[in-house]
Amino acid sequence: MGEKQQSAHAWIGTPPRSLERLASRGVRFDDSDDFLLSAEPFEHRLYVVDLQQRGVPGADLVRLIRRRSQAGLVALSAAPHAQFVQVLESGADCMVDRLAPAAHVEAVIAALRRRLEMAAAPSGPWKLKQEQARLQAPDGTEIMLSRSDVTLLSAFVQAEGGVVARADITRSLWGPEATDMDGALHAALYRLRKKVEQAGQTAWPAHAVAGVGYEFRAPLLLG
Repeated sequence: MGEKQQSAHAWIGTPPRSLERLASRGVRFDDSDDFLLSAEPFEHRLYVVDLQQRGVPGADLVRLIRRRSQAGLVALSAAPHAQFVQVLESGADCMVDRLAPAAHVEAVIAALRRRLEMAAAPSGPWKLKQEQARLQAPDGTEIMLSRSDVTLLSAFVQAEGGVVARADITRSLWGPEATDMDGALHAALYRLRKKVEQAGQTAWPAHAVAGVGYEFRAPLLLG
């Protein structure tokens, strides 16, 4: 166990009986300790993290993996609605009920794997065209932006790769008097991410930094 297998997923946690066959198709780790002590834990192309596994709490393990890897990451939860925002902000690509039919979980993994295979992400920078309200992806695709999208991305440009505090983005979007806007900010970032993904871009570099704010983990320039 723990042997590097780039073609398979890494499954962390003991799967429910209905998912045992699916879990066995990849590299299985009983819990986070087993996973973190393996030879190359952050070299897999796709991860399935059962949030109920023993060891490092599920959302924290998701965050740790995301900080070390841009691989696909599926989270399994017994309470997906309650943990949805926290786990996605920690870096998971999607959340699935751990008691969902095996065919559903398998379809999610297959869809995410297709996205990863199609990505072949170009190495050039992202470019924000403020006057035209457009974002140019590394492959040249241009995405139409709303005014709030431009404001969000302008904050990342000014940060020059650093972390932008959640409070700073909130003030930029809604003014200095705005309070308790975390939900609205998450929704704004989620809409922007979906807009970019719908334009065919699977590697979206904006990620949450727990307890601080957000960062854009790719070159972002003014175009």
